[in-house]
Amino acid sequence: MAIDASELRHGRVRGRYFRENFAQAGIDLTQIIPELVTNADAAIAAAGRERGRIHLRIGPADREFQQAWKASLRKLRLPALRSWRYELVCSDDGEGVDADAVDQRLGALGVVPESEGQRGLFGRGLRDVWLAQGGGRIQGVRGECAVESWFLPAAGDEPYVYTHVLDASVTPAIRHELGIPREGTRVTVPLADGRLPPNARLRRLVSDLVQLRPILEDETRELLLELPEEPLQLIRYGPPEPDPERPLLLDEEVELQRGVTARILVRRAAQPIPLNPARAARRGGLVVLSGRAAHETTLAGFEARPGARHLYGEVRCEAIEQLQREALETPRPQVVVRVDRSGLNDAHPLVRRLYAQLERILRPIVDAEERRAGARLVRAGRETAARDAVGLRALNDALRTAFDAPGRAGFARRGRPTEQPPLEEREEREEREIVPPPSAPRSSAVVDAAIRFKQSPVRLHPGEQRTVSLLFDPMRVPAGTPIDVATDPGLSLSLWRNAVPPPVSGGWSRVSGKVRALVSAEPGSQLSAFAEAGGHDAELVVVVVRHHGSGWVREIARKDEDSHVEAEFEPETGIVTVYEGRREFKALERAARQAGLARSRVREYVPYRMLEVEVAANALYWWAAERILERRLPGERPADPAEFAAVVRMEAQMLRHRFHDKLMKAFLGPEVFDGTVVVAQQPTTASEQLRLG
Repeated sequence: MAIDASELRHGRVRGRYFRENFAQAGIDLTQIIPELVTNADAAIAAAGRERGRIHLRIGPADREFQQAWKASLRKLRLPALRSWRYELVCSDDGEGVDADAVDQRLGALGVVPESEGQRGLFGRGLRDVWLAQGGGRIQGVRGECAVESWFLPAAGDEPYVYTHVLDASVTPAIRHELGIPREGTRVTVPLADGRLPPNARLRRLVSDLVQLRPILEDETRELLLELPEEPLQLIRYGPPEPDPERPLLLDEEVELQRGVTARILVRRAAQPIPLNPARAARRGGLVVLSGRAAHETTLAGFEARPGARHLYGEVRCEAIEQLQREALETPRPQVVVRVDRSGLNDAHPLVRRLYAQLERILRPIVDAEERRAGARLVRAGRETAARDAVGLRALNDALRTAFDAPGRAGFARRGRPTEQPPLEEREEREEREIVPPPSAPRSSAVVDAAIRFKQSPVRLHPGEQRTVSLLFDPMRVPAGTPIDVATDPGLSLSLWRNAVPPPVSGGWSRVSGKVRALVSAEPGSQLSAFAEAGGHDAELVVVVVRHHGSGWVREIARKDEDSHVEAEFEPETGIVTVYEGRREFKALERAARQAGLARSRVREYVPYRMLEVEVAANALYWWAAERILERRLPGERPADPAEFAAVVRMEAQMLRHRFHDKLMKAFLGPEVFDGTVVVAQQPTTASEQLRLG
């Protein structure tokens, strides 16, 4: 495909826009993806369709397009990107474009969308993306016309040029080549970066992007994500599960200035929401909305407070869009939304008033949450606390073992059937040869993965580092394959080898390294490190904690409060909270008092203590089961909620079967299992009652 230099069209640019806003977007995926998807959403809305479909492909470059692009650049000598490994392609079934529409929308840099409420529609953000990445193309069908236009940086004083490489009446062959069956648009963005994050990280990024929240929550839109070597997936945003007792904490409309109001809704989640260092993908906090646009999520400076970990909701202020449009038309604008569209401009007077109102509203809510978390706590006696310490050591050993990859059954082998006896028989023979320590039983699970970290998730304090091991199946990842590593902000991962080594005697390859949580990592964050080799990837989940005890669980807290759950676990603090205000605990408390035990010694009553241990352990089993399933199917879960619940229940029961007998002995003491505890039919003195010790 040859391009005549005389056919190049120079783009126009407003001087103010060039000075203040040039190429501010499109640097990384958190900026590129929202521009493409919101443009597609605006095109569907402009077509007046009741429903719409957006197809986002992230993968290898189109070789035919790349070759034609290179051939043209050799003649034109423009400073555009010449080669790339990966690209983003976003297609929609919206109103489409023709040559006139391309000239109107791409001909001048700094033009805002035609209609209010539109987030994109091939406006300034898409051109910023192309300029930052070094070029791109747009293909479309509108009516009976088809167009393909290339967008390239210019060599002279003009910022960019574009040309129509196709401008003709649409035919079935053109529709098939463009992949547009009726009307619609397809936008291609070559990626200057030569690496892609692992698929699990890309899925999570797309599903959690704040700017895509209105689209992902809209039942009239379908966002289909295509990743390398994976089928199409429908992406939806799964909001936090609301607290069944207090789902809505506040619904208030506040006045920011004359004629400008904002409606604030604060909701409470049933479980703490993990912190995310990336503002663009934060799940907690209040999403600031105007029209169809989501600008940011914020808690007005309370993000790191423990009382804010359950809070989410939204702030709707329709005046933001109007003020932004007015600012863009003034000689010296003061925009409400940052020029790179990463959030609100906190120097704008309206934004300052909004943050002040949010701080006023959220401060008493956060304080009340923290008081409620510490209220009605019951202090255990000295003997019970001493026995807790023994039980917690066993519980932490059990969790470390559960999160550790199986040793002798490292991977599921593929190919011809094995001649070895069944797994159970092999393990029985191995146990006779090598007796493992009682606190660390081996798992019989077989892992069907080409790469995996030996233990995940792991817990780290800010500034702490620990050794990790990465295992490879040599049948699918041969020795010598390069290893690529990527981490979330706040983590660093360094491996001692940059290629897969030969397999060891156990049948798999192993590389060790160090993972470190930076001192800037916020306690409560759930961060990830990714390793990729040979087209396969593995994820290491790191939970940044604030407590300084050893192991996942630091303390069993007892709260004299009724609750719909028996117990809950917060990995950030390492505390298992048992709600002993429930009816079953109160019934056993009355029985202990009738048996003659003092109120301070109620928790030594054996039935009461057994119930404490049961509910605390079950909370840990369920939490660990969910983490194990997340690791086994990274970024995936069964579509049917009942099926997912059944899978979690089965995994929790398997953990209970492996560890519960040892936990009971550790928490209750060996004397309970030695027959020294008896039931007296008519107790007369407290010394004859069932109690610990």
